[in-house]
Amino acid sequence: MTGARLSRRELLAAGALVAAAPAWAVGGDEDARLNAFFESVFQRDLARSPSAQSAMGVKGGQAGWPDVSQRRADEDIRLARGDLAALRRFDRRALTPQARLSYDLFAYDAEEAIERHRWRGHHYPVCQMRGPQRDIPQTLINNHAIADRADAEAYVARLHAVAPYLAAVVAGLERQAANGVAPPAFSIPLVIGNCEKLISGAPFQSGAPDSPMLADFRGKIAKLALSDTEKSQLLRAAEAGLLEGFGPGFRHLIACLRSIPCGEGCNDGVWRLPDGDAYYAAQLRWNTTLSLSPAEVHRIGLEETARLHAEMRAVAKRAGFSGTLAELFEHVRTDPRFYYPDTPEGKAAYLDAMRAKIAAVTARLGELTNHVPSADVVVKPVEPWLEASAGTAGYFAPSADGTRPGILYVNTRDMRNLPIYELSALSYHEGVPGHHLEKAVTRALTGLPRFRAFGGYTAFSEGWALFAEQLPVEMGLYDDPWQEFGRLSMELMRAGRLVTDTGVHALRWSRERAVAWLDENTPANHADNVTAIQRYIVTPGQACAYEMGKLKLVELRDRARTRLGDRFDLRRFNDSVLGSGPLPLPLLEAHIDAWIAKGGGTA
Repeated sequence: MTGARLSRRELLAAGALVAAAPAWAVGGDEDARLNAFFESVFQRDLARSPSAQSAMGVKGGQAGWPDVSQRRADEDIRLARGDLAALRRFDRRALTPQARLSYDLFAYDAEEAIERHRWRGHHYPVCQMRGPQRDIPQTLINNHAIADRADAEAYVARLHAVAPYLAAVVAGLERQAANGVAPPAFSIPLVIGNCEKLISGAPFQSGAPDSPMLADFRGKIAKLALSDTEKSQLLRAAEAGLLEGFGPGFRHLIACLRSIPCGEGCNDGVWRLPDGDAYYAAQLRWNTTLSLSPAEVHRIGLEETARLHAEMRAVAKRAGFSGTLAELFEHVRTDPRFYYPDTPEGKAAYLDAMRAKIAAVTARLGELTNHVPSADVVVKPVEPWLEASAGTAGYFAPSADGTRPGILYVNTRDMRNLPIYELSALSYHEGVPGHHLEKAVTRALTGLPRFRAFGGYTAFSEGWALFAEQLPVEMGLYDDPWQEFGRLSMELMRAGRLVTDTGVHALRWSRERAVAWLDENTPANHADNVTAIQRYIVTPGQACAYEMGKLKLVELRDRARTRLGDRFDLRRFNDSVLGSGPLPLPLLEAHIDAWIAKGGGTA
């Protein structure tokens, strides 16, 4: 019906302008107007995301959890469409080059968000790789700092709010299941196991050690300048929050997961979902930021596997091993000298060795880049409640306010999954010069709109981290052939992802066939390969971003070296790659080509 007046709430939900025109809508410098627009959108989206606020150290929403309702998802897309329409009203030709890049990135993000909305029902919001069983405890432990009583009370409020939050999550899972979309059967016990560990211990079990959340809360309030009486009151309030909100919420989620019917082919790739082939093609494009077909990605994976096999044979020969490739893989899987003992002492020694690797390359970081981060990175073991479903390692960026360092988590549950020969490459990938350098540099850049400083693209970040694994080679930091073998082993795993991810999702391989391929073509052990394939099944396309990103960076580095000749400087190349923050690979290529055309000077 035309001509009807909308309420203020409806106007806000639609992203329309109300009251006075915002700063970006009035005349003036086009760059300044555009940046004001970006900041207004960023502030609006931040206000709508309690978890993002906590990650950034903002306390405004620290008592809440995300709104995962269908209404909110639809509202988000109405806002994105409105943002895109507003962006188109700026004169792109009047912008400086950096502002034009921001314009293009904002449009890229908005268009992708709109396209992703189409496929929202295909996404597994709860599985072993993601979901509230990970997000809730990690937000509380890592991001919810307690500096005073108000922070502690907000933590307690969050514990109570878990019940309605998880009720909304369950409603979404039930809606998906009714449409024939359910998480794979192998994923459900892993998620339930995480949930059960979170609600084990005090106060759920009388006389037991503290549950993970109570232990976290107790440790944080112990540092406050409060009386013993006040601390006891807060502890009792937290226990009530756990018993009345946190526990019931997770028990509701567990009951839902136990009741969801998986159906035939539940453990297969997303081809089994409605329009699954089209969905996978979209996932591959979003994750790699490249317009490549599954067949092309599969072919590249096979080619890279062959290349890496050849390089591994050569390195093993230098190490004194003369057997076949299959014998080489069996050798590194079984020789005890390649593994720390699966004991508390062995686990501690591995983490100490990783810290030493990161410290050594950090001390010489000026040889690789002029962007030396001020933020530290700390190495921690994965918490016991997450070990069973967590991957080998993961990195969390430092907080925006500088109060929290970067955190590198290592899963020490089974030391057979952490071979010593991969220790150098894993340290460089997750720490320095990999993820920590990239994220810390981005956080420190000045002049970037905040949607760029806090945004990201898997192909860029993971591609950089994989590219970074090889940077210490010329610095002599891979100090024996087996460490170099480990670097090749880790890249081989990423090349194998191109083969197996496309295999299960596009070529309709079974889970067992994909695991068998990894068993035959990589040195990883069988249990690790099972975990890997299960990860790829629930995160279609994501695992392909690593090698595709790395290959693009190698291509751009080699292009720069060829075209610049004696003027090529690796530090300036790395500075140029990192100096504009994360970029989709096509925009990164255009950026580097422009840098080459200018003579490869200071980025």
